[in-house]
Amino acid sequence: MYYQVYFEGLDQFRTKYLELGKRMATTLEKGKSDDGDPMLEFMAIYMPSYPEKEFEIKAVFEGIPLVGKLDGFNLETLTIGEYKSGKNWTQSMADETGQLTFYALLVWLKYKKLPKEIYLHWARTDEDMEGNLVLTFDIKTFKTQRSLKDLILFSKRIKAAWAGICALGEFNKNGQEQPFNP
Repeated sequence: MYYQVYFEGLDQFRTKYLELGKRMATTLEKGKSDDGDPMLEFMAIYMPSYPEKEFEIKAVFEGIPLVGKLDGFNLETLTIGEYKSGKNWTQSMADETGQLTFYALLVWLKYKKLPKEIYLHWARTDEDMEGNLVLTFDIKTFKTQRSLKDLILFSKRIKAAWAGICALGEFNKNGQEQPFNP
């Protein structure tokens, strides 16, 4: 799917959960909801904020181009903030999510230092009687960290994913081989 979205330009499959997350991210970035949703605007007031929003970091790892967009970042303290919505996030989920490990790796590659602090800020959602997602205003913050060992172990996933992307890129839609230039 990564190859299809980022190399072939296919539109991502969207669910109501992804759509709410996207609306929440836009509201947090702009400080107000595009559609004036008071639920999102209220939530944005109570979510922690960062000097940099949607902060893009580009780096190269062993010849592999990497790009990440951190929801929140403090360049002075190398603090990462990630916003999530959904029904269930726990401390162990925050500690284990590869997304935060990837962001920590990007910070390490770009600034040659581990992030000082990493936070996952979660806004719980539920479904109403019609199946629409609603924010419950239950906001929790999970502080987590990553070590150099975590980054080294994660780098194996990056190499495996890149090998898969390269293998897919060697074939066009008709199954014919074609060159792949990252």
